[in-house]
Amino acid sequence: MAGAIEKRADLGAAALLTVEGRGERTTEAYRGAIRAFAASGQPATVDGFAAYMDTLKATRSAATVNLALAAGRKAFTMAAGRLGLPARELAVIKGVLAEIHGVKIAPPEVAVITPVERRRLLSALPPRVRLIAEVLYVTGARVSEILGVRRDAIRVNGAVELRLLGKGEKQRDAKIPPGLYGRILAAFPSGPFLFTTEQGNRYAREYISREITRAARRVLGRGVSAHVLRHSRATDLLATTHRIKAVSRLLGHSDEATTLRYYVKDSFSDAELFDGADLE
Repeated sequence: MAGAIEKRADLGAAALLTVEGRGERTTEAYRGAIRAFAASGQPATVDGFAAYMDTLKATRSAATVNLALAAGRKAFTMAAGRLGLPARELAVIKGVLAEIHGVKIAPPEVAVITPVERRRLLSALPPRVRLIAEVLYVTGARVSEILGVRRDAIRVNGAVELRLLGKGEKQRDAKIPPGLYGRILAAFPSGPFLFTTEQGNRYAREYISREITRAARRVLGRGVSAHVLRHSRATDLLATTHRIKAVSRLLGHSDEATTLRYYVKDSFSDAELFDGADLE
């Protein structure tokens, strides 16, 4: 019986190449991955695909492996459905595919700027954009969160509390010093949002990001995104306070694991690693 299932599970490369993704680019990427699988010489079965993935993991990047896996899972299930395979065979195919695991990609190194670089960057910005950039750094918030702060959601109680609306429509509060808030009110005296253009409109996130990047290229010699201010704030606070939970809450992360993953980059120096090893 198992042999019959294996034989009927050979769907053929032509059937697999009809795979479709959500869009044209995804479809083309999937079909390119399936063409590479077909050219490998492995049979167009889930077992052949599993063997191909083992080879791929040993020779190609994590991104290539994970794309091939996504393409294969989609191609085999779509082809099986189109060919009208019995439910039992479809279950076998899905079971084998589920046992093929992708490769975990290490989180990218977050880009940061030093305090000296931050001061140079702020000094190079237009005055109104500088105020927005200062709030971005102090709060560690995303650009869209700061540009969406409404005046009627601001509370002054010693420090100035801003109500942020983050990812997943989750609300959280952030604080800025009264002195910074006073400078903001002097430059932005009215409007429904804390920051509005001279025409009274809400700032576009792309505009703020573009101005920060342009200023960074002029004074730092490299492009720096607005998000780097968020990364820098998190990195600075972790370095000075070591309070992971507090930093995680400041950033609006769903859990501390996300903060640890991106911002805690700890490793031994050679001296620490080898001192006391007594190898001779």
